[in-house]
Amino acid sequence: MGSTTRALEKESWDWKDEFADLGDDPAASLIEKLADDDIAVRWKAAWALGHLGDSRAVDPLIASLDFAGPMVVGEGTFTLNMAAAWALGKLKDPRAADSLIQGLSSACSDYVWVAAWALGEIGDRRAVGPLQEAKERDEFECVWQGDASWSERVSDPAENVVLTAITERTFHGPETPVERALEKLGEKKDYT
Repeated sequence: MGSTTRALEKESWDWKDEFADLGDDPAASLIEKLADDDIAVRWKAAWALGHLGDSRAVDPLIASLDFAGPMVVGEGTFTLNMAAAWALGKLKDPRAADSLIQGLSSACSDYVWVAAWALGEIGDRRAVGPLQEAKERDEFECVWQGDASWSERVSDPAENVVLTAITERTFHGPETPVERALEKLGEKKDYT
């Protein structure tokens, strides 16, 4: 059993329970929640939209990204960016490519990695050059996965479940998500 499964069992948070009353059009209701004043509602909605797979969510998810902002613990900004980028990768819509490409130049390694993963899922060749530039920086370390004290500081069990799940679904060594995205886009494997 993977640690994601253990985390889900331990924390037992499910977006379907969180948003049990979404009405006849769950995607529309969740898209509306992306504008909520409470940032936790926004990142939970972004996570849920990634699971629903409704392309109407692409533009609102793009609008929720802010890769230029700092990684802030406790305010949900980090989690919103991670969940929105992950959801865009799940939706595989090329409209998200430009915004995700911007994430490749972020100072936050986790943002670079989730953006790279999403770009690999989308498959837009415009990302090749920026991905190669990100690969050349080669200074990435997954903060969420690599710093246990960081994850212990997140007090919301749902946030812990979401970040752990995103990390385990996108960050797999020894290759980085940048390298895997380049492979998905047809670039030859050369990690020298």
